[in-house]
Amino acid sequence: MKERIRHKFCTVLISLFRYSRAREVEHMFLSTVAVFFTEVMKCVVCLGVVLHDESPKGFFPALMNQVVRQPYDTLKVCIPAMVYIVQNNLFYVAASHLDAATFMITSQLKIFTAAIFTVIILKRSLTRTQWFALAVLFVGVSLVQLQTSKTDSAGMEGQRPFVGFLAVVIACCLSGFAGIYFEKILKGSAPVSLWMRNIQMCVFAIPASFGGVMWQDGKVVLEHGLLYGFDWVVWLTVLWYCVGGLSVAVCIKYADNIAKNFATSVAIILATVGSMVIFNFQPSPLFTLGAALVIFSIFMYSSSQSMVSVFRRIVKTEMFV
Repeated sequence: MKERIRHKFCTVLISLFRYSRAREVEHMFLSTVAVFFTEVMKCVVCLGVVLHDESPKGFFPALMNQVVRQPYDTLKVCIPAMVYIVQNNLFYVAASHLDAATFMITSQLKIFTAAIFTVIILKRSLTRTQWFALAVLFVGVSLVQLQTSKTDSAGMEGQRPFVGFLAVVIACCLSGFAGIYFEKILKGSAPVSLWMRNIQMCVFAIPASFGGVMWQDGKVVLEHGLLYGFDWVVWLTVLWYCVGGLSVAVCIKYADNIAKNFATSVAIILATVGSMVIFNFQPSPLFTLGAALVIFSIFMYSSSQSMVSVFRRIVKTEMFV
């Protein structure tokens, strides 16, 4: 039941994320501002949880002890905080230039990069089945991207698929590194709550994201304000992205980062079906084959069973999602 809820949550998140950038509006919101408000909202949520856990009397002493008076411990999360800011901005760029289905599938390259950084940073070894699953995933994503290359001229006006693909590849590399690095901090450092770790990250992320706003869109902000182009769709996207980011941190804390990514991949495929209705996307045989390989790789990674058993799990799961 928990997996199904997570799949459906991610499906809504990614569909909403793409819709906010693909719709026709008079004034398109600034993606850098959306990233900034996501970090602010995330900080407010985490502060609220810490306030609930510590009580009003112990709230400020807890912040002082674990954030201000332990600067070296707080500095540990500076790197993933900065990386996540760049990654989130790149995902907005990718969503602006890739069709929904291609963006959803291609973004799963973060599974591949997370596996590589798991071996390098955490010194973990992967089984032959897991390496094979990652190879299948890479082939599946490549097939999806081949379709995009063949249909560039059919894209929306102003879309540049190559720019979108390059953005999502760089973002996936950053995502894999930051996720594994943050996992190492959470599981290998002094006992600090997940919510306090996120507050530590916000200490760096909020100023950095605001700096990105002024550097890239400063003129527009000074003329029209931070909320230029914002409406209920944008606010819902920011809220959903905030909750999604915190849920990812929970998964990293209590589960394996790569396993979390593979579970999310199921939601990506389901969201692709929704994009056929929302964005009138027509999948080609090449795209269908690539998507099927991605689904198959999901179950191959998490299972050491035979291929027949894996196929049966796929059929059973898809019937009840």
